[in-house]
Amino acid sequence: MDDSDINKTVVLDYDESNFISLKLAAVNNKVRFSILEILRDNQKYNKNPLYSRELNSILLNNYNINITPQMFGQHMKKLVDANLVSEIDVKKEVPNKIGKRTVKAFVLKEDAFDDLFLEINFLSDELFTFFDLYKSNQKFHDGDYCVLTVFNGVDKGKTFKIQRDEIVLIGRKSDSSEDDFSSVAILLDNSYDTVSSISKPHLKLFWENDGWYIIDEASSNGTFIGDIEVQKGKATKLKSNSFLKLSRGNGGAVIYCSFE
Repeated sequence: MDDSDINKTVVLDYDESNFISLKLAAVNNKVRFSILEILRDNQKYNKNPLYSRELNSILLNNYNINITPQMFGQHMKKLVDANLVSEIDVKKEVPNKIGKRTVKAFVLKEDAFDDLFLEINFLSDELFTFFDLYKSNQKFHDGDYCVLTVFNGVDKGKTFKIQRDEIVLIGRKSDSSEDDFSSVAILLDNSYDTVSSISKPHLKLFWENDGWYIIDEASSNGTFIGDIEVQKGKATKLKSNSFLKLSRGNGGAVIYCSFE
């Protein structure tokens, strides 16, 4: 990386990162998203700023969203606080009043979404990586196999094809090697330091009669299918396209499991 690349690098400080979070939270709501859409379309045609009664009327007539003026005010405050919308004073003729009155109106800020591109690009990169790993997993399908792909950490992308007549042990390698086990062993790097503190692979994967099963043999930090912890010592049947989590959070391993 040369100096020109460094100069192009954008570093977010805490306040900027927090502001992006505020924007994402503000957009993640049907009413507020609709308001932003209304303001965007309004400004496309160089119309005047819209005040609350006008916006509320469009929400009702075009989006079938019926909210009280008080609730509308709360939504607008979130959009203004998130720096997505500007509040300005304008002169408007309002119902049941003679002459123009000064009212609060709203416009979409020109740079409303500029700093969100950093977040969107990051998410795009993560999604592309996700799909690449998914495709890597799927290309190994050719019959009666269970295919496992590590989705995070040092071993990210490693894929294993398990036959029905194999019993597989999965866990951190600690001081072990594959030669130490009579069964097939998938030994994860020790950087997955919350996977389990026991000294041998703790998760057993096997085929029996009608499907693939796992047994957590007394790990210290648990095994999860999605966000549901499996009961230790009990065989749990897997569904295809499951995510196995060997502990949760930093230091855990996420393994994608699929079969036909």
